[in-house]
Amino acid sequence: MFLLNSFQQISLFDKVHNMPKYLQNMLYNSWAHIFQEIIFPEINENRFEVLYSDKPSRPNSPVNVIIGALFLKEIFQLTDEQLLGSIFFDDRFQYALRLTSEERPPVSFNTFTNFRNRVYAYYNLTGIDLI
Repeated sequence: MFLLNSFQQISLFDKVHNMPKYLQNMLYNSWAHIFQEIIFPEINENRFEVLYSDKPSRPNSPVNVIIGALFLKEIFQLTDEQLLGSIFFDDRFQYALRLTSEERPPVSFNTFTNFRNRVYAYYNLTGIDLI
C-alpha cells in the first residue's frame, strides 16, 4: 500500500534544537542543510506509487527518504551497509533526510534492495525509468 511521507515537519523536540548553538551552525552550514532545503523537497513520491499495491497492506517506507538516501549513497560513494550506518548514526544524514525527529529511521538493509528491485521490474515491464 502506497502512502506519502507525512513526517516532513521537524518536531519541537527535535534533537537538532537541543544541540549547542555552535553545532547547529555547523550543521546549517554543511551540505546536509542544502540537501534538506533544496533537493529533498523536490523528490516526487507520487511517481513511484505504481510500484505499490492498492490493496490494504503494510505501508511503504517513505519513498522520498529512500530516493534521497540513494542520492547520498552515490554522492558519497557508499555501499548499502555504509549508507544504512550513516542514516542511523550520522546526524548530517538524518538531518538531510529530515529524520532527526524520528525515534528510529524508517529504513532497513533490505529497503534499498527491495526498492531497486521494484524499480527494475517496473522498467522491464513498461520501459519507463522512474528514477
